[in-house]
Amino acid sequence: MNSKAVRAAWGLLGAVLVFAPFFVGVSQVTGLQRVLYLAVAVMSLNVLTGFNGQASIGHSAFMGMAAYVTALAVQNSGWSYWAALPVSVLVAAAVGALAGIPALRIKGMNLALVTLGLAMVFPQIPIRFTEQTGGTQGLTVDAGLAAPAALGISDVAWRYWVLLALAAGAFWLVRNVRASRLGRAVVAIRDQPLAAHTAGVNVPFTKIAVFAASAGMAGLAGWMFTVSNQFVSPGDFSVLVSINLLLGMAVGGSGTLAGPILGAAFLYYVPDLTAGTGLDPLLTPAVYGLVLILVTYFLPGGAAGALSSLTSRLTRPPEPPPAPPTAGDGGTPLVSSTRTP
Repeated sequence: MNSKAVRAAWGLLGAVLVFAPFFVGVSQVTGLQRVLYLAVAVMSLNVLTGFNGQASIGHSAFMGMAAYVTALAVQNSGWSYWAALPVSVLVAAAVGALAGIPALRIKGMNLALVTLGLAMVFPQIPIRFTEQTGGTQGLTVDAGLAAPAALGISDVAWRYWVLLALAAGAFWLVRNVRASRLGRAVVAIRDQPLAAHTAGVNVPFTKIAVFAASAGMAGLAGWMFTVSNQFVSPGDFSVLVSINLLLGMAVGGSGTLAGPILGAAFLYYVPDLTAGTGLDPLLTPAVYGLVLILVTYFLPGGAAGALSSLTSRLTRPPEPPPAPPTAGDGGTPLVSSTRTP
């Protein structure tokens, strides 16, 4: 897809999202908030797995850590959401850096199993500290992210625009880093780690840094989760959430910028569509599995890859007709070489 078409597509999407609260109801805006934090969460996994090639099934833990830090800071300590934002992101990034250390020696399925262990352990921590976190009943945050009185807008619309601005900033940062020298080094480690090391890339440091950045972005998604829902519970950050994030990345398109948005929309809207068809909601995992099989087989680049390929074909200029044959190109000679006796 050419650059003009890409910019036009992103501009159109941005305009639709910015003006959405003027045309849809409260429930639809709330749904868009959830799509936004899911998109950031899927992008956080995409940074680690799609761009750097490090497998993870533990991003629900990073997301949950930040969500609980935010909820505890606001509800139990009286902090503002804005004060809790950097702390939540830094906590998730620090734990992500520690979790990235095993990646220096193991990779592939073994690394995925290590992160899976983290995802399995995390939900037990809030249950252990029931007095502070509410245990299995969860923790409700009474205070919401209120809109400034001077703006004269509803709190729902304000929260939506805040989440949209943060999501746009995260995607813009990923896009710029991806196009930088550091981004090329990150991708080189995924494709040719030995060549990247030979070229002077500090592979161990870069791997840990990417793990920390990815976990920090998942922490941002966790903060957005608490802002949107004003409630956290251990069940919101189970292993299934990590698997769903991986599914969203695969369906949307691994290693792309648009993929996490498409994957997040898939994760949020498919259950509603499944219920609307009259199917048992318990069949949603089966629908996920079927879609994953079909996408893996027919669309290995995900929905974003298929969309990019289709747009390129539609915007490709027509090929010029072949030039008429001339002398020396295998066509009919302009002057006969037959001599007249």
